Amino acid sequence: MRRQHSLPKRAPEDHGTDPEVLLRLLDRIAEEGLEVHSLLVWHDGALIQEAYWDPYGPDRLHMMHSVTKSFTAMAVGLAWDDGLLELDAPVIGFFPEHRAVAPEGIEAMTLRHLLTMTSGHGRGISGGAWRKLETSWVADFLRQPLDHVPGAVFVYDSACSYVLSAIVQKVTGRTCHDLLRRRVFDPLEMTPGLRWDLSPEGINSGGNGLWCTSRDLLSLGLLHLHHGRWRGRQILSRDWVRAATGMQLRDVSLGVLTGEAYLGPGESFEGAEAERREGYGFQWWRGPHDSYSANGLFGQNCFVFPNERAVVAVTAGMDDEDSRLKQMIHEDLRPALGQWRGAELAPRIAGLDLVPAPPGNLEAAPEGWQGLYLAQDNDQQVTGIRLAQDGPTLRLDIEDARGRHALRAGLGHRQGGMTTLSGASLHHAYEFDAPGARVAAWAAWSATDAEGWSCLTLDCAFIETAFRDTLRLWLRGGEMRLEREVNVNSSIRHLPQLRATRLAQECPEPEETPT
Repeated sequence: MRRQHSLPKRAPEDHGTDPEVLLRLLDRIAEEGLEVHSLLVWHDGALIQEAYWDPYGPDRLHMMHSVTKSFTAMAVGLAWDDGLLELDAPVIGFFPEHRAVAPEGIEAMTLRHLLTMTSGHGRGISGGAWRKLETSWVADFLRQPLDHVPGAVFVYDSACSYVLSAIVQKVTGRTCHDLLRRRVFDPLEMTPGLRWDLSPEGINSGGNGLWCTSRDLLSLGLLHLHHGRWRGRQILSRDWVRAATGMQLRDVSLGVLTGEAYLGPGESFEGAEAERREGYGFQWWRGPHDSYSANGLFGQNCFVFPNERAVVAVTAGMDDEDSRLKQMIHEDLRPALGQWRGAELAPRIAGLDLVPAPPGNLEAAPEGWQGLYLAQDNDQQVTGIRLAQDGPTLRLDIEDARGRHALRAGLGHRQGGMTTLSGASLHHAYEFDAPGARVAAWAAWSATDAEGWSCLTLDCAFIETAFRDTLRLWLRGGEMRLEREVNVNSSIRHLPQLRATRLAQECPEPEETPT
């Protein structure tokens, strides 16, 4: 069997870095309540910290969101290295079948403009919008009107990355995933199970939709830190890496995400305004201190610090506008790499936990709480909710228009499993069909409140994503109120409260399923 990620690991003090710096970083993450899932630090030839917050771990895939764009750039780089692409070639030339729907001026749009997010469009398309589109994504992109001359204005746009993916597939005959698997992922010993969503056209989504481990994310940065070279073998050309991670555009603005689109640099939405950044390369962001990074929604980041010979990989579930962790990495961790005094780091890393499960508090459960509850009319199309206890496990089944969805939670402890629980509106338009999403969930009862309601809280971490849902089921005398919220999202965070009533005559329980 092929080895996975035989990366050298060393104690930070062996590489001149004071473990106390890393301990302080972990302390600040806890003190400020940041929902970090993993934090890996590479310095001067070795992995000096590899931290995971339970239930996340080293073998767990994680949704990368827009970090995917930097993977797509590697595929473009391979095709360019092979002489299959010219960066100043017109985009429409690859899709003559769509020329009739394209606007005037489309001939001026080139691959370079896609790589630098200067396509000429006034707004950028978010993956949350296109995941609902069942027709050609390429045609939808090419029919959009051009508000600017291509090359003139930076407008962040996941659609640019998708069209790059489509072009790579046109000229190589392989999806980006297949091409990178042979040329990059396997040589770098990346996870065999790494996956990448496909569009209705059978093309990798380009701007999002890639799932990989935290070590895979770290390896993305390491390959570029080492100028495309990996253990004596040139994987990507130095020229490509220099261009992709270099300052192609200076002083750009990341437009506000509405959930469906990225706005232009001068637009605001619900009080939020565009975020100024140092610059942009080819699907890589430029940062302070001569750094560059691959960034994804909700805290997925790969920071590369060439001057410090360092890479920091992070997965998380945080608001996209929350810059606290980024500041800690840039201002506190980065300058301390290579400094040493002494501290004990390993015991602290071993005990990290995201949201420790409270006691199950079963004595607070109201009498007769188990059973089938029929839902009142609701926009979520939920018809029934079943609650039951099976030893140390809480069983929740929800019936809606998509079918029956099972969620199993440990009473007073976190329990792993799979679920198809509906929730696209809370999860950046992602819906998890069978076999479902991997989750780790705990449940706990709270004492009855002054009005006689008992609360059953379920904390459900979708452990391959940034999302963590909290469900609160308020029960009183056969009545139920169900509330549901999510930690991060590009649009709504809360679903409307749902009401249900327990059936007096119990119905047979459905057969257990793996979802």
